[in-house]
Amino acid sequence: MKRRISEKSKKDILDAAREVFSEKGYSKTTIREVAKLSEISVGGIYLYYKNKEELYTELTSEQMKTFLMYTEALRNKQPLTALKSLIEGYLDYAIKWTKLVSMHIKEHDLKLKKPLKKEFLAAQRRLLSDILTNGIKKGVFRNINCNETADVILFSLRGMILAYISGDIKTPRKQGDFFYKLILNGLKRMDK
Repeated sequence: MKRRISEKSKKDILDAAREVFSEKGYSKTTIREVAKLSEISVGGIYLYYKNKEELYTELTSEQMKTFLMYTEALRNKQPLTALKSLIEGYLDYAIKWTKLVSMHIKEHDLKLKKPLKKEFLAAQRRLLSDILTNGIKKGVFRNINCNETADVILFSLRGMILAYISGDIKTPRKQGDFFYKLILNGLKRMDK
């Protein structure tokens, strides 16, 4: 098999898996359904993934890597821009991938996902803490505990996403703007 063909096949499998997992969740998804949607035989899928767990893990890992690459680029931006972009990025992701995010929330206790979630959260916490530290150094933010503040912001964002997924928030970008202004009220130096 040519490399280009195998890369396309793998992408087709992951795209199909994203759709099926989003619709049915991990436990109700079968390799057969992914095969049908990807138009690749069940045996063809097993050439790339030894089981459903490995497929799900790679899909989840790829989604997290993509988001981490986007957010990592914020590290070098001005603190106010970086903070606003991070909030917008979280909400935009939830809007774009609503079904996938919903499935991750419903299956939050899935054991195979726990190491990935822990790694993702730690990376986001470090990034946000660095953005806040940078803001303090530049005199934009007052002196705060950056790790604890990063946790409050991240967990608040998760709550907003949950509220959006459950239908309690209809305009997440509007709420995100309000959240950003609220956070700034607590972070900004009073003499600025």
